Amino acid sequence: MDLTIQQGDLAFAVGRALGSVQQKSTQPLLSCVLLEADSKGLRVTGTDLDEGTSVLVPCTVRTPGKCCVLARHFHDVVRKMPKGALTLAMSGSQCEVRYADGKGWSRFPAQPADEFPRVPDLKGDMRVTLEGEVLARMIERSAYAASTEPARPQLNGVYVHGNDKFIAFVATDGHRLARTSRKGAFGELSKDGIIVPSRVLNSVAKFANEATSPVEMRIADARNHIGFATQVGEYQVQVYGRLIEGQYPNYEQVIPKDNPRELVMARTDVIEAVDIVASHADSNTQQIRFSLRDGKFSVSSATADFGAGEQSVEAEYKGENMEIGYNAKYLLQILRSIPTESVTFRLKTALSAGVIEPVGALAQTDEDMLCLIMPLRLPDAAG
Repeated sequence: MDLTIQQGDLAFAVGRALGSVQQKSTQPLLSCVLLEADSKGLRVTGTDLDEGTSVLVPCTVRTPGKCCVLARHFHDVVRKMPKGALTLAMSGSQCEVRYADGKGWSRFPAQPADEFPRVPDLKGDMRVTLEGEVLARMIERSAYAASTEPARPQLNGVYVHGNDKFIAFVATDGHRLARTSRKGAFGELSKDGIIVPSRVLNSVAKFANEATSPVEMRIADARNHIGFATQVGEYQVQVYGRLIEGQYPNYEQVIPKDNPRELVMARTDVIEAVDIVASHADSNTQQIRFSLRDGKFSVSSATADFGAGEQSVEAEYKGENMEIGYNAKYLLQILRSIPTESVTFRLKTALSAGVIEPVGALAQTDEDMLCLIMPLRLPDAAG
């Protein structure tokens, strides 16, 4: 392998691939990135077997070849090198990088590339296309609600489904739920949908906003792998991963249809109140209290260890007096995902799920979103 490449191109490719690499692994190759040079350029790939990132960048290849180098160490050194042309070549069993017109060089122990995990070939399988900014927005509005607990693996991902009228991303951990949808023809997803690991989607979101071409979702016919491919300037980027097996819960059954109490307020006002008052909440439960009395609304919290706080928030409330507890962290994640100036809480009782929605149309009128949050029982609640 012998090639010339710009420092910025190599640093970009290795940095993005690094996001899919395990820092410590019982399999040495999974701590490496794969460097492959051919007539197309230099492809840099990192994977942990469940997720992978592959980036193709331009370069001048004199001798094709491939090798594996320790990902983090290689990236740490390359990103410190001066801008300009680098030469990258094999020197015995080491990968040598020369920089600054030959004034400096670094050598990295290289491992054979033949046993590096292969990238799934998804070229002939089902494809769905979304603009990069649309995909990033849908991920940001849903993936945060996915579970991180291993007990129910289906909840560790985002349920992606659609038909000839819309595509929807849904995530829940049993405590909150986020659903975002976009109008369009997506009949390819009508067969039960797929469950994409939230970690894979979070990797996709990192480049989707930068995409200079639409992002193509490629789903294996066997429905066991998914890939996301796009262009970022001159770079071809692909993120791929294993789909989560199993049936996603029927989430529509848990969305209340008859919550009669309605609370409307400025989104930034309630974010401020919750954020400040949560400083006094129990560090484990993060419980805060919503008080709705005589048309007035306040947020409060009190603990023996952290004291107490309360803040009134201007709001419109229709319904009987009530007090309800929420996890402040979950609530803030929901509120920060909503782009409108005002939000509506639709409530029923202090122990039933509440629905949170934007007030008015989104800036993208062909998109919609809905969030759900389960309450926490207040210490002084009846029963």
